[in-house]
Amino acid sequence: MASYIEDYALLSDMNTGALVSRAGSIDWFCAPRFDSGAVFAALLGERDNGRWLLAPLESMNPTPVEEIRIERSYRENTFVLQTVWSVGDASVRVTDFMPLAAGTSIVRNVEGLTGEVTMYNEIAMRFDNGKTQPWVTRYDGAPDANGNTNPEESMLVGMAGPHALVFRGDAMPDGEPDQHAGTFTVTAGQNYVFTLSYFASNQNPPAPIDYPTALNYAQEQWREWSGLYVDEVPETPEAPAEVPAVEENTHYGDGEDVDTNRIAQVEAPATDVSVDSNSIAVTREVETEVLEPSTNTTSFEIDAATYEEFAQTSVNPIVEQEEDDAAFEAELREARLRSLLVLRAMISRETGGLVASVTTSLPEVLGGKRNWDHRFAWLRDVAMAMDVTLAHGHERETAQLRNWLLRALANNPYNLHAVYGVAGEKDDLDRRLALAGYEGAQPVRSGNGSHSYFQGDALGQVLATFANLRRHGVGEDHLSWPLQQALLNSAVEKIGSEDRSIWEMAGEPHIFTHSQAMLWAAFDAGVTAVTEHGMTGDAQAWAEARDRVAEEILERGYNEELNSFVQTYDGVHVDASLLQLAQIGFVAWDDPRMVGTVERIEDELMHESGLIYRYINRDSIDGFEGQDNPHFGASLWLAEQYLRSGRAEDGKRVLRTVLALSNDLGLLSASYDFEAQRMTGNFPHIIPHIALIRAVEAV
Repeated sequence: MASYIEDYALLSDMNTGALVSRAGSIDWFCAPRFDSGAVFAALLGERDNGRWLLAPLESMNPTPVEEIRIERSYRENTFVLQTVWSVGDASVRVTDFMPLAAGTSIVRNVEGLTGEVTMYNEIAMRFDNGKTQPWVTRYDGAPDANGNTNPEESMLVGMAGPHALVFRGDAMPDGEPDQHAGTFTVTAGQNYVFTLSYFASNQNPPAPIDYPTALNYAQEQWREWSGLYVDEVPETPEAPAEVPAVEENTHYGDGEDVDTNRIAQVEAPATDVSVDSNSIAVTREVETEVLEPSTNTTSFEIDAATYEEFAQTSVNPIVEQEEDDAAFEAELREARLRSLLVLRAMISRETGGLVASVTTSLPEVLGGKRNWDHRFAWLRDVAMAMDVTLAHGHERETAQLRNWLLRALANNPYNLHAVYGVAGEKDDLDRRLALAGYEGAQPVRSGNGSHSYFQGDALGQVLATFANLRRHGVGEDHLSWPLQQALLNSAVEKIGSEDRSIWEMAGEPHIFTHSQAMLWAAFDAGVTAVTEHGMTGDAQAWAEARDRVAEEILERGYNEELNSFVQTYDGVHVDASLLQLAQIGFVAWDDPRMVGTVERIEDELMHESGLIYRYINRDSIDGFEGQDNPHFGASLWLAEQYLRSGRAEDGKRVLRTVLALSNDLGLLSASYDFEAQRMTGNFPHIIPHIALIRAVEAV
């Protein structure tokens, strides 16, 4: 079985990602793109569905002879993972990363620190999400004049149809039909480097990777991104208290000024830097897992069941503690920076598309059916991410996201989809994969059926973000404004339309207040484009549409008796999407109607932990039985609302809870199961990380 979700670390090359468990197993890796078929799919199945395990042999002993300690961290401001294994008095450091260069590869380096440790190395190559077992051939290199081969030229090549993998290493594992495995012993000062690279089977295997060069460049590129970190982002301007006379959208704070001459720059500069291989920069308090030694000192064999039990051992308990202000501020800064790095990790440097997650079908409820493929790009997510990259001075990434957005919209702005492929393509299929599922959760999906759902929030978010770009001096071009005009014209026909909400509920459609409010934001963006930025268009018609939507929201989406906005027109319940009404400037953060809405959200949606559910699943409104788990992203929206409306301590309390529940590397999934004390949903998930950035900036 796979490890707990929170026990995974993310590796990324900004085109795809891999998940490494605390137990040393890479259980998920899609190549060459985020949405490609998985090469390692043990996360959603069994070890036979593909994985790469690299760990001390002793860690798989049913009764370890020596005490085993595990400490891991990312090198400062990077996605270079370092795991220190201590086996008794001996120790090794495993460095895992994905090179940020041409091709798709994973590099793993084992460095002896003290004493002597025997390592176990097992790789099971697969393609097509664990379904296809490739034909694997070992090549030992050309013999020299004396007939000897160079062990450094040895490689394993696995091939099946269009796909191929090449594995190289300083200690090659032995071959079996379905996997290759072996052991090697590392002493202090020794290094063993292993690489796995994907390539098209009609091409020759790529050249061997030079470990120091690849590591140096990867670290430099991650730090170049985090080096643009803007510590202080100016506060978001307050929205007018009256509706519909709102002149400016307040969803977006004014960030650093943007050099519009650089907005089209997309290539990262190559920089030579030196790396101190002995330096371990810990960016987060390290959590340590200890396996106690056994009194049984007899020899042992690898026990798969015991290893899987070890892989399932979580070391992330719920923490309840109050930090002093200085320590809390440092923790917030670190969390925001890691979230910014997660954002960069999930933007394709090839296409500019932002995926919601690197995984599919990790269940929102353990053992349940709320399982979705989030390796796709939602218009809403891309637009929200663009606001963040713009505010933090990341002009290159802002340009990438903007250009992706335009290409996706060009599919047909009059028939807007909520979600597109990594390159902006439509994906009309929702397939089922023949995998056992994470802890048996079914179905396992490839593809996302929500493409066909109209979502008013997507349309509004996109147009509001383009308004934000204009406020920062980013001009329109021959493509961008005509597409926005088409969206605005199509939005007129959507006033009062039913949809499935921001949550993509599979039940019956309704007129959701949040969706209509996002249409209001779209029309408001169109009006300001004409009146403040000199764009062409029918500002009067859009202003009339904006005011009409506002009036309908106040008449049918606001319940005076409850003093609260409501989830659906003429309804009496709330959902977490209503927290965005202040974010988009429909009402002020401290408007009495917004304050009343927050009170209803606290009454209806709040878990005893202080986190909130997205909605209460009354009458199976989402198409499923039962209730899902408290949602990290929605809870962080509540934290921001608290902070910006004067309830600072309440906001900080929610932030403390979320940070305590993030994993030891600062990563968040979609939701949290408090009964099981485990993360749930796809991992890592972009919405909580974007919401965390916003909430921290409100402190």
